[in-house]
Amino acid sequence: MLFNVAVLIALIPTVLAGPIPTAPKAGDVIPGQYIIVLKEDLNSDEFSAHQDYVVNRYAEALSKRGETPSRETVFAHTYNFGKLKGYAGVFDDATIEEIAARPEVAYVEADKIFTTQDLVTQSNVPSWGLARISHRSGGSTTYVYDSSAGSGTFAYVLDTGVFASHSQFGGRATAGYNAIGHGHGTHVAGTIAGSTVGIAKAARVIGVKVLGSSGSGSTSGIIAGIQWVLSDAQSKNRIGKAVANMSLGGTFSSSLNSAITSAINGGIPFAVAAGNDNANAANYSPASAPAAITVGATTSTDTRASYSNYGSVLDVFAPGSSITSAWIGSTSATNTISGTSMASPHVCGLAAYLMAFEGLTTPSAVVNRIVSLSITGVVTTPGTGSPNRLIYNGSGL
Repeated sequence: MLFNVAVLIALIPTVLAGPIPTAPKAGDVIPGQYIIVLKEDLNSDEFSAHQDYVVNRYAEALSKRGETPSRETVFAHTYNFGKLKGYAGVFDDATIEEIAARPEVAYVEADKIFTTQDLVTQSNVPSWGLARISHRSGGSTTYVYDSSAGSGTFAYVLDTGVFASHSQFGGRATAGYNAIGHGHGTHVAGTIAGSTVGIAKAARVIGVKVLGSSGSGSTSGIIAGIQWVLSDAQSKNRIGKAVANMSLGGTFSSSLNSAITSAINGGIPFAVAAGNDNANAANYSPASAPAAITVGATTSTDTRASYSNYGSVLDVFAPGSSITSAWIGSTSATNTISGTSMASPHVCGLAAYLMAFEGLTTPSAVVNRIVSLSITGVVTTPGTGSPNRLIYNGSGL
């Protein structure tokens, strides 16, 4: 028989351990707009004959409105250089299917958005963890990131609640499930998406209170919160744009792990704290949830923090000791604390950042990218069975 257990936040040194319109991003498909590439061996007469066919096909649709198309109005661009022959234009579904079926057509490609790749540098960062994740080597005081900054993504913070009025969030945070209780959840949310202390500075935050003001809660309540997260993301069309963070921990729970797996299978990546007992994380939940991104903590010298759990269930390490972020008490309050609770939101923020920047939409794509980008071999004494991987945002520095 499984009993509900008190779940303590993974925090040191205390006992706490409708869709919103967004700017087009790189990779977005432009509705109804296509690039048609013709076969390389097509001669000029055959190319011209194909375009005449397309104009005539287009004319059938316009004739009802008394309009007559021309090549200039049908083709946004015509390409004929080197081996590339083709054109671009706007076509309805029936027309583009007919064009794609023509024997002289090599392939049809949906037109997509490309953007400038603008890197932003934040100097004299308030927390060393920001600088560390954007550089292959330690010692920097700048955070370098793409200007997309998590725009269009949503971070669900299952914690003690989030102080949504804090200046770090600039109106991007809401209390989605219950209310604020303790500063821990606000600190976590700040690392994920704060304007100066956060990683994905344009992401939106939804506070999901599953722990009380004392920093503890029940397994049953946390599972209810996970269910709420998935339901809310599904109802608001946020699947593929949403991430979740769980900076909390307790003894192993099959039911809690199962709930996390269900939410991940539903399309939401979860970053979870490894725990603060300097022990094998496989014996703790949610750290042992198999599909979650389990995060150990490091110090500013890239050493595994003395409290951080370890083992093969970890995916990566992230900065976790002496992390400065938002706090409760005033709209400008900050606090500097330590724990795997502080490491996990670095990964959640990175997940939101990569989803916006690279167009990642599935939990597996997110975890694979975070792992593949990570810096290997730099964590001192990572612990038995642990992957020696420290997160990195791919800035190139």
